[in-house]
Amino acid sequence: MDIDRLEVRAPVAGEVLQVNVRPGEYINTPHLTAPIVLGNLETLHVRVDIDEHDIPRFIPGAPARATVRGNPQTAYPLTFVRVEPYVVPKKSLTGDSSERVDTRVLQVIYALQPGEKSVYVGQQLDVFIDVSNKKQ
Repeated sequence: MDIDRLEVRAPVAGEVLQVNVRPGEYINTPHLTAPIVLGNLETLHVRVDIDEHDIPRFIPGAPARATVRGNPQTAYPLTFVRVEPYVVPKKSLTGDSSERVDTRVLQVIYALQPGEKSVYVGQQLDVFIDVSNKKQ
């Protein structure tokens, strides 16, 4: 019974993406990083940050494509999933001189087509959202 209580089980099915703890290590609570990161790799999702000054041009459901940084020749089609309706402070700053540090972003979720195994979890992508069909 004691061994069964000490066994760690995942609450959902998935793959182990990262292990940050080793046998014999003590985990302090609250821990700054997750001891083990799990994920479902069936469908990868891309979280796109749209700067607040570009939000009026965005069309929910607009088609998009992504390219891997360092390989702009290969574009991956994206499928619109949903909009996170709460605009949040921007966390990923590029260092561009025209970029404001107090910018807020709308986060939009797109799905990468299943079977694209050349893209990894956590990898950054450049995303182009096609809003050319927007009615004026």
